[in-house]
Amino acid sequence: MLVDRFMKNLFLAGVLLSHQMTGVDGYEPAVWISNKNMLACSPETLRASDSLVLMLGSGHGRELAIRRVADNAWYFLIGVLPVEGEPQLMTSAEFSKAGRVEISASFKARASENGPLEPIFHRPGAYEVYVSDNLESEEGGYVCRLDYVAANTGGSINPDR
Repeated sequence: MLVDRFMKNLFLAGVLLSHQMTGVDGYEPAVWISNKNMLACSPETLRASDSLVLMLGSGHGRELAIRRVADNAWYFLIGVLPVEGEPQLMTSAEFSKAGRVEISASFKARASENGPLEPIFHRPGAYEVYVSDNLESEEGGYVCRLDYVAANTGGSINPDR
């Protein structure tokens, strides 16, 4: 009887622990890895006259997005199933094979479905670049970080990173 009780308590503890690790609904958040062999951002401080250069490792993924950290604005630049009429940097098939991608600091995209077409880098601060086979899933992928410095800031960097 004591052994049965112990086993029952051990089983319940295991169930509760696994439930806490995956969340209430079984959802596990995506894991984003910083690995310069798979995704590297250059320069680490981008200016309006620069282009962001991404160095990509084999198997880096088929989709690309850039997120402005301060307001959590997401710009989806390459998608497997892009929204019709939205600017795409290139096709997902081209991106999956690319080892190097250059993005002008003036490249325009929308932060939301009905938002204006605007330069991605138009506000100084921290940005993150994400690559994955499926950005809007729990798959995760790779991330690199950079700061955008507007021309009139005198070189200061917004520390919201």
